[in-house]
Order: sequence, then structure tokens, then C-alpha cells
Amino acid sequence: MSEAQTGKGRGCFFYGCLTLVILFVVGSIALYFGTRYFIGRLVAQYTSPTPMVVPKVEGTPEEIKGVQDRFKVFADALKAGRQTPPLSLSEKELNLLINHAPQAGEFKDNVHVAIVGNKLRGTLSLPLERLGWRWFKGRYFNGVAEVKAALENGVLLVTLDALEVNGKPVPEQAMAAIRNQNLAKDLYKDAASVEVLQRIERLIVEDGRLLVKPREPTKP
Repeated sequence: MSEAQTGKGRGCFFYGCLTLVILFVVGSIALYFGTRYFIGRLVAQYTSPTPMVVPKVEGTPEEIKGVQDRFKVFADALKAGRQTPPLSLSEKELNLLINHAPQAGEFKDNVHVAIVGNKLRGTLSLPLERLGWRWFKGRYFNGVAEVKAALENGVLLVTLDALEVNGKPVPEQAMAAIRNQNLAKDLYKDAASVEVLQRIERLIVEDGRLLVKPREPTKP
């Protein structure tokens, strides 16, 4: 696997997941309203002409480099199949890693993740033009979501527990459809992502930290 493929796979985990979540949420709300009323009501009620202020986590250059170096050591060990300790990230470290990653793109400074119990609470403000839909030009997806994320034996499960968009809760009929979906399922269409996932034994959120435990390397 090339370095470019590896980078793509790593980036898919967070930024690819976010884009998939937005697309799925928009689609579910569209089904709730029905085709006749979709465009007008969705744009008016669930998007905004202005971005939302997203909490920003500040870090010193030393802190940013420290968490990036730890992540690189962990990721390189996974790629090489070497034994390595679990990667444990605090809420601050997770946000520094997200917002200073080369793959961040439009997500940089527009995403904040809080660790609440065994859930991740994400705040996101993103221009919807990046999805390529002309009727969303100049509109923003401003949302706060509570997500459960776990990985066991190479299977990543990401489910949405609660969602507020543009200051309004998403209708329960739409949420019922969203809650039943694994929002990470499309990651398995990317070979680089699958290869990385298969080398992780567990991913859990607990005690205010995100813990990623690698599989034991296969003995020759």
C-alpha cells in the first residue's frame, strides 16, 4: 500500500465519515418531508445563510506536534504490523489532531468534538456548496450531534443518538431512520480504510478519552 493510499485511508475515518453523516441526514429529512416540499422546507428550516461559531481548542506548537507525532508513530506501527501500545486521546488532543491534520480542508476550525460519557458530541458548521448541490449555494449546515462510536474485530459502528440542525431538533420520524444506520458503513468501500480497520482490535470512548487498541501482530 502506497503512502498516498495510507494517508487517504486515515483521512477517510473522520472527514469521510462527517461528509457521509451530512448526506445521510439531509436525505433522511428529505424523505420525511416528501419530494414535493423537500427543497423549500429543507433550505429554510435546516440550513442557515451564516456559519455557526464552533468552539476552538487552542494548543501550543509543542502540544500540536506532540499529538501529531504520537499519532504518526501509532499509524506507522499499524501499517508495518509492529506491536505498539494503544493510542489514548483526551478531548483536547483529539481536537488538536482533527483541526491540524493535512486532510482537514474545509473542516479545519469548523469542527469540535466533545467527549461526554461514552459518546462523542460533535459541533459542525460547514458550507453545503462542497456537496455540489446548487440550491444550497451560500447555505451552511450548522449542527450538533451525539454519536456512539465503537470498533470490535475490525467492524466500525458509528450511530447517531441525537441531532440538532440549525438550532432545531430533527423530527423524530427522520431520527428513527437515522438511528438504525451504521454511518461508517461506506468506509468499507475503500480498500485502504478496510486494511487499517482490520488492524485495530478495539475503539472505545470512556472516561473522557478515545482509546484505540491495535491487534496483536501476526506471528511469522
